[in-house]
Amino acid sequence: MKQKTLNQTNPNTFNASFHQKSAGLSLVIISSAALYFVARAWPMRPAALSSDTLPVGYGGLVLTTMLLIIVGQIVLQTVLTIGQGSVASAHAEGKAAGLKAKRNGYFVLAAGILAVIGSAFVETLTLFDSTSLSILSLVLAEIVQQASLLFYGQR
Repeated sequence: MKQKTLNQTNPNTFNASFHQKSAGLSLVIISSAALYFVARAWPMRPAALSSDTLPVGYGGLVLTTMLLIIVGQIVLQTVLTIGQGSVASAHAEGKAAGLKAKRNGYFVLAAGILAVIGSAFVETLTLFDSTSLSILSLVLAEIVQQASLLFYGQR
């Protein structure tokens, strides 16, 4: 009876690889940091539109957002790695999924940078809008890359 209980597995468990767990964790961290940035930058927009300069505290917000992403990734990925124990190297399908995910992320980043460059020629966007667009394109590229890694890793 005891052996039978030990051998039973729960069909509702989610057996994800380390790389899928890592991508999911990165997706949560980066999405949270993006929401933090938008929530803190949105109230600054009226002041930026009225003076056509970057509002006080905007540089600190950008640095805080980037530090949240970097430190959050380092700490939580380290905890995940320690909790996982030994990490198997990525197989050929995992490496191909990583390359496809990077391609998708680079596409979004290139589109965002082109939008920022194009905004220099449009007089309606302010420095605040262009700067926010560049930061959000960087964060969105990372979100797309991690989501693509989850999507391609399931196959």
